[in-house]
Amino acid sequence: MKAGHGLELFVIFFLALLGACCSPEGNVSGADGRYKTPLNPPKSHYRIDTRIDLEDGTVTGRETITLQNTSTIPLTSVALAWTISDQSSLDVSAGGKKLAPLADEEGGKRKSPVSFVLPHPIAPRERLVLDVSFSEKTGTDKGESEFLASGWYPRLWWDGLPLHDSFSVKLDVSKGYTLAASGRLDKKTGRFEAQGAKTFGIYLGKDMKTSSREVDGIEITAVFTEKGAKAAAVCLETAADAVRYYKNWLGFYPFPFLTIIPGGPRRAGGYPVATGMVAVHGLETYVDGESPQHWQYITSHEIGHEYWGEWVMDPDKPAWLWISMGIYADAEYMLARKFDPKRRARWIGDYIQAIPMYYDMTLDIPPAQEDKILYDYNNMVIHSKGPAVINALAVALGRETFERIYKRCLRFYGGKSLGWRDFQKFCEMESGQNLSWFFDQWVRSNAYACYKIESTDSRPEGDGFKTEIRIKRLGPMKMPVPVKAVFEDGSEQSALTDRIRDVDRLEFQSRAKLKEAILDPEKMIAMADKPVSEISPTAAKVLSLGWEAADSREVFETIKDETIESIDLWYRLGTDLYEEGHLKEALTSFEKVSALSPDPITAFAAQGWMGLLEDLAGRRAEALVYYRKALSLDTGESMGHGNLGFRIDRKWIEERLRSPFAREKKA
Repeated sequence: MKAGHGLELFVIFFLALLGACCSPEGNVSGADGRYKTPLNPPKSHYRIDTRIDLEDGTVTGRETITLQNTSTIPLTSVALAWTISDQSSLDVSAGGKKLAPLADEEGGKRKSPVSFVLPHPIAPRERLVLDVSFSEKTGTDKGESEFLASGWYPRLWWDGLPLHDSFSVKLDVSKGYTLAASGRLDKKTGRFEAQGAKTFGIYLGKDMKTSSREVDGIEITAVFTEKGAKAAAVCLETAADAVRYYKNWLGFYPFPFLTIIPGGPRRAGGYPVATGMVAVHGLETYVDGESPQHWQYITSHEIGHEYWGEWVMDPDKPAWLWISMGIYADAEYMLARKFDPKRRARWIGDYIQAIPMYYDMTLDIPPAQEDKILYDYNNMVIHSKGPAVINALAVALGRETFERIYKRCLRFYGGKSLGWRDFQKFCEMESGQNLSWFFDQWVRSNAYACYKIESTDSRPEGDGFKTEIRIKRLGPMKMPVPVKAVFEDGSEQSALTDRIRDVDRLEFQSRAKLKEAILDPEKMIAMADKPVSEISPTAAKVLSLGWEAADSREVFETIKDETIESIDLWYRLGTDLYEEGHLKEALTSFEKVSALSPDPITAFAAQGWMGLLEDLAGRRAEALVYYRKALSLDTGESMGHGNLGFRIDRKWIEERLRSPFAREKKA
């Protein structure tokens, strides 16, 4: 960290603490039993002894929760993330005195969190010990083959804020089950130990196999079925290599254990189950001889989230920073190992494709707004625009500065929460730059980037050549954009445009003439291929959150006369209109698709759609014209519409030439 920056960060946090000390909540006289969450909740140690019986579907246990009040306010009450009902019980004592839960609900039920007034206030620096016994029905059927949970034990609740705690857990489980947990097993005590864990997960699997490997002090284990063994072997090998890579690159690995468990049956990706535990879906779908790339993708991606998500936590909602920073790590690994040179472009592709749909893809939105969104916000924004922000930031700051920030954030915020606003401040202090221009555009607006090389000129000058490359901004976002000049002798030079110029001229001196100019050669900046045409505020509003099929006619009537050039928008609207029985409007939508020069497979499918819509309208002659045109455009590919019950391919078109399309009646 640069001289003085560590002091600046210390001052920021000291002032925050000072403010808490001077606030009314800092007075011990306020010990009235009302629940308060400290500014910095104290970390706890959980010593848990649990029995999990999947034969009768119960989890029973006892735990001791120990904490020192490291906050600046007295603790007069505590809350536990647990539910009291006919399916679960909870008894809590402090200093030998049983505590009564507050807010008794009808029928004796108490929803999570359950709060308790302490026998006396726990002042700052004082110690609190809670003795807890609990039980819960698992909700699984008798003899269930798998059990997976991260909220299986009562845990102190601090307004839902993520927190690192330490654990010592002994698990007594049904015979015949393989056990995995968020800790490293001490074979002498039979206890799983974990220091600094966000969540403690457990997994039980019947008739499972395991394979383990030790890598630089980290125990990596894969749990799998016989059928999933080959995919698990690839995941384990990738995990060992990725952990070694991340540790060498970032200087450390946050936990001494990593367990890979089976996810769902369908090949779809994976997710972080709990600290040190990741699930990979579809292990049993492995095909002999297939490329290992898919399994490398998923494994390296989920390990990246052990740093971002489990080690550094995200307090924001929607939480996108931890996902994006983890994706940056996974892309670095895949690129370094040359497993996938297009890894970054793949991550940001969903966002780029969605730009012409006129969706409002602002990242910083209230949770209530996210609930109203009807398009795929998770994939298009959280998992695609989010990584685009991080990639673009690396360009704006320079790779060396950005990676220094990336690594220092991991060190500074380990065990803490890092939201995007604090991340902006950290970047500003490290770089010495005001970055409001960047974060306001990428995070707080729906602006998008669009640039093009307007012209190039390379002419002799002295002993070589002088080259000028003109770059023009076409979209609303202003970004510095990398440009690479490739010369005829094989030499290359690179430069960045000035973000405040709408047209920038980059000059290069070289021994050879310019061969090629490449905009954003590493594809680090998510850019639209062309600017999105302006539409009316009314049309923009109806498209901004997406739509459902039932709303398709209203959407169509609102936008039908707008200059919208999105093939995907009109195609999707056409299928929705068809589904809702608005056939005339659907035909118009596919006519717009065809007029926009779509890619070959979409052009083929659009002709098929217009044919079937003419068939349904009773205009057989017109339908045949479209079907024949479709055959002339056949690429050998197909366009699936599984939800509508058909797939448009050459065979389907040939059938339509023989017999008109008839829509199946809904049951």
